[in-house]
Amino acid sequence: MEFIHTAFIAFLSRKQPPSLLLAYMLIDELLTYLFDGQPHPLDAPMGIWLSSSRRFTAFVNTFHSKIRKKLRATQGTESLIDLRLELETAYLLLHEPALSVVYEPLPIRQSRGPDFAVTYTTSTVFMMEVTRLRTIQDLEERLADMVCSKLAQLPPKQGNVLLVGVETLTLTPDALRAAMLQLQQRVERADAGFVQRYGFRDRADFFQHFGRLSELLVRGSELKSGEPVIGWINPRAKRPLPGKVRTALHRSQATY
Repeated sequence: MEFIHTAFIAFLSRKQPPSLLLAYMLIDELLTYLFDGQPHPLDAPMGIWLSSSRRFTAFVNTFHSKIRKKLRATQGTESLIDLRLELETAYLLLHEPALSVVYEPLPIRQSRGPDFAVTYTTSTVFMMEVTRLRTIQDLEERLADMVCSKLAQLPPKQGNVLLVGVETLTLTPDALRAAMLQLQQRVERADAGFVQRYGFRDRADFFQHFGRLSELLVRGSELKSGEPVIGWINPRAKRPLPGKVRTALHRSQATY
């Protein structure tokens, strides 16, 4: 078996037609390719997700090179938890039959973009960026700071969802709504220096980018059964998500 895996990895290392590359890879072969046959903190959850979801297996097959590169490059406990959240989000999205997912859809030559392009049936495409707050101290303030730092990654001609994982979900919908309102009021009152530290020219430039954010979701970094996903719909959004799309999105992230 070791010889077969070695030969298979060598085959994958050469350029192959997309229609042939990894088309019928077994799960254990896929795991061997991703982790080089070595122990890894994410090999167990990846094995569970691959074994329980054909759609996630197809997703990993399609984007095997990107995922392997990230697994090899990611070092440190906190960064690995970040990557786990990112991959788990894809796994959960693909629980919904109406949703399909593309990993890192923007060309590499462009500036950093969202993690996923998500399509609802064939009618609606939105972008999704996944990130994590590594502390819950001053949660509302840190969440607002995170939103500001991510706005530049959101493309202008699509709906955009920002999903933020937190270690312990203590936030309520009212608290999230208040934090986002406070952020907007602060920008309206503050001098240009506040928005310039996030790379925006002035308040108008900030709100132009802020309008790209359709919705903000907050959930626990490790999803637990029955734990809610807290959402906030941006009233300034230029492209809000249709109701059916929001329902499918929320349902995917609230179940395991």
